[in-house]
Amino acid sequence: MQLDPITHVARDARILIVDDREDNTSALSSILRRAGYAICISMTDPREALRKFPDLNPDLVLLDWHMEPVSGLEFIEALKAAIPPQELPPVLIFSADASPETRREALAVGASDFLAKPLDASEVLLRIRNLLYMRLLHTRIQESHRELEDQFRERTGELQEALAQLRIAQHKDMQQERLRAFASIAASAPVF
Repeated sequence: MQLDPITHVARDARILIVDDREDNTSALSSILRRAGYAICISMTDPREALRKFPDLNPDLVLLDWHMEPVSGLEFIEALKAAIPPQELPPVLIFSADASPETRREALAVGASDFLAKPLDASEVLLRIRNLLYMRLLHTRIQESHRELEDQFRERTGELQEALAQLRIAQHKDMQQERLRAFASIAASAPVF
């Protein structure tokens, strides 16, 4: 995912839209494409979206809360059970049910954000931009962490090798000291 330096938006981000109503997925996909997001994958069957999720590898999920046969809650729980937490993409929930209970439930289960339907295109795009920016930063931090771990392992290996060489050298020095001591004792011992 590359960051557009002007807008701070990852235009090549993979965005998965999951809603059991095709008119909703089409509308969201249209909004995103007009905004320059090239990779929008729309799915109306949440079960299929869950099955294909690893292959789709989205950077962001736009998810309806009230769907059949799998709700948004069940969708997020299935993702959390299948994917390590550090690899989970942000999830933006959208729902006509904007009650405080529904919002709290969505955010408590792990949704990153919540929008009430009907959706305001400008707000949708701003929240998507913010979530993708956070995803990009998170990804960069993970990459830096992996690089640091690799460097740490490499340096640790080098240090262990140097310590092993030092032990060998110390052992040789001790043997030579012993030989010198024996030679000195043997040279100073009286001969009969």
